[in-house]
Amino acid sequence: MLPSSIYWIGGSACAGKSTLAGMYADKYGLQLYACDEHFDQHLQRITAERQPALSRVSGLTMNEVFLTRDVQDQLETYIECFQEDFPFVLDDLACMGEEAVVVEGNQLLPALVAPLLRQTDRALWVIPAEQFQLEHYSKRTWIQGILQKTDKPEQAFRNWMKRDALFSEKVKQDAARLKLPLMEVDGSTSLQENFERMERYFG
Repeated sequence: MLPSSIYWIGGSACAGKSTLAGMYADKYGLQLYACDEHFDQHLQRITAERQPALSRVSGLTMNEVFLTRDVQDQLETYIECFQEDFPFVLDDLACMGEEAVVVEGNQLLPALVAPLLRQTDRALWVIPAEQFQLEHYSKRTWIQGILQKTDKPEQAFRNWMKRDALFSEKVKQDAARLKLPLMEVDGSTSLQENFERMERYFG
């Protein structure tokens, strides 16, 4: 059984989801579940039959992830991996007890979360504007360690950012289609202002 109330914070990378989720959990004394922190554990449980995309991607080199496939294929595989990981997320949540929890991660695709929303739940999708994402991702030092594992780091970075921009647009379109709230971060508002916007969405 899932917790009594869940605050779902989905979206795309580099929009501040993790920080906003932590701020909300701290302020209101809620449990926090970050999907990325459990992803490696989930990979230990996949099978080629039940999680073909995750199984395929887990064996790819960084060249194969970012360079040898076109960006549309990268996007489709990216989404498939989140779809396959989502049941693991639900299994984890079911083991957390009845206390309310804040859940954040790219795995929370609008089409996956929408059928689960209950009267006591809240949900928001947070995405970055493309230029905002490009500027801030390029400043993250850990990304260089990944890019240096490719033969063409600059091209790999462009492909990565294009894939993520397409993913953000997909999230935006799906949220609109399902009439779910979405917040776009473009740098024109502060983190605190974005947090206050989120509070208003959650009521």
